[in-house]
Amino acid sequence: MVIKDGTDLGDIVPGLIVRHTNRRLGKLEPCEACERLISGRISFSEFVDQVGEEYTELLEFMMEHDLHPGRPEEVLFCIDCNPGLYDPAVLRSQLGCLYGNRAKSK
Repeated sequence: MVIKDGTDLGDIVPGLIVRHTNRRLGKLEPCEACERLISGRISFSEFVDQVGEEYTELLEFMMEHDLHPGRPEEVLFCIDCNPGLYDPAVLRSQLGCLYGNRAKSK
């Protein structure tokens, strides 16, 4: 399945979560890495390779609950419904930063 460039959030394919690959990417700007993660064009591990560990809690939470970063409303709903090991304020902050960085690239 191919995802076209310029994919809108409504076009995100359910279940298409890229967690790990063996690809080697050149260095991406943080805003480009955020855009690619949200659109499903890079894996969670590639994203961490690009931007570092600052989104670790959010990415672990999304993997644990099988959430796609391109569906922020679902991620927020799941944060609200699953109190536990993760601090909801940290998760919300990291999600806000992820989408804030994405907005800078547009």
